[in-house]
Parts: sequence; structure tokens; C-alpha cells
Amino acid sequence: MRLVHVTDLHFGAEDPDVVAGLRADLAAQDVDRVLVSGDLTMRARTGQFRAARTLLESIGRPWTSVPGNHDLPLDRVLTRALRPLDGYRRFVDAQPQPMLHAGGLQVLGLSTARPYLWKNGRVDAGQVARIGTAFTGPARLRVLMVHHPVFRSAQRPGLTLLHGAGRALRAAARAGVDVVVCGHDHVAAQADLSLTRPGLGRHMIGLMSGTACSRRVRAGESQSYTVLELSGESLRLRVRHWRDGRFETRSETEWRRTADGWHT
Repeated sequence: MRLVHVTDLHFGAEDPDVVAGLRADLAAQDVDRVLVSGDLTMRARTGQFRAARTLLESIGRPWTSVPGNHDLPLDRVLTRALRPLDGYRRFVDAQPQPMLHAGGLQVLGLSTARPYLWKNGRVDAGQVARIGTAFTGPARLRVLMVHHPVFRSAQRPGLTLLHGAGRALRAAARAGVDVVVCGHDHVAAQADLSLTRPGLGRHMIGLMSGTACSRRVRAGESQSYTVLELSGESLRLRVRHWRDGRFETRSETEWRRTADGWHT
């Protein structure tokens, strides 16, 4: 099983050269599915949503996405209050909280962006309950996807985490989730979530990727995305960074699954 995680495309602030390179590099990976963890746009404009969807469809592989806070209209207060996901539903996916069961892969996406909490996100009690019921039956890999981060990276130790992350991660651990993917912070990072959040009872992988194709890079970071390749009880994560006009693998980590979860 081969997946890719991309996030924070930010169409409206995209770098056209990186977009072209991303399209070509993703197609070359020959993946089973693309996971997109939000902020497809910069300001939730129709043209930005259409550009993001055009990119995703041009890859020629199935994709699953959730919205991010930038996919809610920041500067249209009434629309943000009454119909915050209207543009996302119309131009990206009518279902902003998808549940996928396909070929041994289970993915639950949750919409953590809130119109009243524009920058930061929240997972509520209903979403936590859904984590507990959505992952059913046998699966080779279970993935929970949100936009806002559930762990802090070494690059950004002072980062504000998703409100309700602890409850969500405890529910995910009980449900046998393997990987929690997120974005928002524009850095590439991985973590054993049981070390960042003691008491989970299961070693889950936390995965963040950098901005996939926008100009909004952090100091010391570049545009990036992550390839997840599952073979038996091994999950190899390859982080591909934009450098010198192309994407290339600059780090690779192998995780092994045991009875209590995943370990490097």
C-alpha cells in the first residue's frame, strides 16, 4: 500500500513552479491514494478551490481531503458564520468529514476548522464519539486525518495544538488507529504520539508535512510532502522536499508495528 500526504496547498499563494513539480512528482510515485489535510486555498475563493481540485484530479489517483481554516472565508463574516464550508462543499467535496474503507485502508477525516475560532481548531464531543465507531472490521492501516496539529514539532515547540486533541487521541488509540496526519504548521515532522501524550496505551504515529506548493514556508523549511509505504508490518515514511527545482527525498524513517503499536 502506498499513500501520499499533502497539506496546505494554499492556492492563491501558490508558487507555479512548485505546483508543476508537485504534479509531476506525485504522478511519478504511483500511489494508491492521496490524503489532503486541509488549507487547499488561501482565502476560500472559487478560483482557488477550482485550482486545487484541478491539481488533485490531474494526478490521476483517488484522493481524500478535509478542509482547513483557510478554506473558511476569513473576510466574509456573514458567510463564515452561516455557511462556513459552502465553497469547500461546492468545489471540493460535499462531505467534509469523509470515512473511507478501501483495499485494507480505513481513513476518517474530521473537519477541525471553526468559524468562531478561525486560526485554531477544535474537535468536539460528537467527533470524538465518531472516532470510536468509524473504524470497524479488519484493516491493514487505519488513518485519522485532521488539519490542525495534534503534536508539537521540534521546529515549533511553542505551537498551539488542536483543542480537544487529548480526547481525540485517546479515542483513536482505543480504536486501533495507526497514523494521525495533520498540517497547518508548514513543517515536516513525525512523532510517537504516546511519548507526546502519555497514557494513550498505544504507540501511534503522528505525521505532519510542510506546505505542499505555496510560498508560505517557515524559516529553514521548504515545500514538502510525505510518501507512506506499507509492506507487511513495516511503514516507511519518505519526506520529499522541494530543492533546486525538483522534489527529492531528504529523510526516510521506518516504523515497525508490534502488539502495542508502532516503533522506529
